[in-house]
Amino acid sequence: TPAQIAVAPAPANSPLGVWATEENKGNVRIESCGDRLCGYAVKTGEKILINMKQQDSRWTGKIHDPDSGRNYDSTIAMKGANALKVQGCAFGGMFCGGQTWKRVS
Repeated sequence: TPAQIAVAPAPANSPLGVWATEENKGNVRIESCGDRLCGYAVKTGEKILINMKQQDSRWTGKIHDPDSGRNYDSTIAMKGANALKVQGCAFGGMFCGGQTWKRVS
């Protein structure tokens, strides 16, 4: 008998998909880039999340702030199936800001 091939949907705890940022700054599409995750502004295509590497239940890498043009250390983590906690830190982690993004699709 031929082997059964199961196609698994994206795991419920996966950040892959489109997310609405806080303050209606636009949506970000998170997708795989090699063995990491990258996030792109849906409107402009600008890279927002850069080379996020999975570490247990979170991903760490860089986040780009389009307003300042700077990149900061960042961590993202799922908070349930439809919420993503996004944190960015400057100055070696002394100043951290966070948002909760909501899943669009």
